[in-house]
Amino acid sequence: MNSLDWIDAAAACTLLGVKPQTLYAYVSRGQLRAEADAQDARRSLYFRPDVETLLRQNRRPRARGEVAEQAIRWGDPVLVTAISEVRDGMLWLRGRSVEDCAETMTPEQMAAHLCGLSRVDLPDVETSVTGSTPVARAMQALAGAVEGAAPLTALSEPEIACEAGRLISLVANALLGGSQGGSLQQRFAGAWALDGSGEDDLRRALVLLSDHELNPSTFAVRIAASTGASLPAALLCGLSTLSGARHGGASALARSALEAAMRWDMEAFLNAQAGHSAYGFGYGHPLYPDGDPRARLMLARLDPEHPARRAERQLSERLALAPNVDTGLAALGLAHGLPADAGFAIFAAGRLAGWIAHALEQARSGALIRPRARYVPG
Repeated sequence: MNSLDWIDAAAACTLLGVKPQTLYAYVSRGQLRAEADAQDARRSLYFRPDVETLLRQNRRPRARGEVAEQAIRWGDPVLVTAISEVRDGMLWLRGRSVEDCAETMTPEQMAAHLCGLSRVDLPDVETSVTGSTPVARAMQALAGAVEGAAPLTALSEPEIACEAGRLISLVANALLGGSQGGSLQQRFAGAWALDGSGEDDLRRALVLLSDHELNPSTFAVRIAASTGASLPAALLCGLSTLSGARHGGASALARSALEAAMRWDMEAFLNAQAGHSAYGFGYGHPLYPDGDPRARLMLARLDPEHPARRAERQLSERLALAPNVDTGLAALGLAHGLPADAGFAIFAAGRLAGWIAHALEQARSGALIRPRARYVPG
């Protein structure tokens, strides 16, 4: 490549007047081409003509309709929230770093923190569902909870705390396929026969997955809550969105990537994924140019010489990308011998706390989320 046509991240950010997170969002949307630096595979270079095109576009006045159309694409929708933000390469949850939360909080304390409640307790609930997969059972449980559920705005704070705890308990048991008792981490550790160290790894993972800004499933929850839907109905929207292969389902493909590398079949796996972003199987993240802190915090707890960790490092070096949270979940599952669908179950159970917090915030705002459409004859 012509070296004059490629510039580093600092130069690109200076020209565009943006932060690195925005630069990576441009790359993820295909608006800006990036290549590994031949002299240093740990950093990327950016195509100067693309940067200049973006600069011209950003400077010219745009009609309101065009701005609105662009705002629904990856990384750009913005809602005001006091719950979480990604800033300076770290996830912050109501003012506390996710690293601090993972060190000191249980999932129940995390739910209370995100929701602004004094406490959230998980009651013992009977769960009778028949689905063959965690997502099918959890959807069935939430659908059953919709009947008779009151609107969020009609609930007092103590009632909200009770409903939050009941629904987390209900969904967790459905994900695990049986009626469990105790804390969230105890239920998962008991179902999967983990020791104390494994249980603490689960606790940390559940906290790390509790919220992540305005991701697709959280946006779906907020849309439902904005219409006055009940909490179980809003959570059902979030769970349905999470089930997609490009969201909560990505941990399954990330596990396949690690398993391929563990059996010395990495290149065949990568060839099969040709044309697809490595983000979809656990590597790179547009919001974290220096690496996903949630993945780093999960992986740091695992034996660095475990085959899954060696596979993770091998893929990361081959792709010149840091692992994201989906690889963290996949490695956690392989290191502890968890079921193949454990990654999704942990993701869904942990994210319930954030979904509930966002549903509450949206309902209390009184604002209806309703984008416009631009008709184009097909």
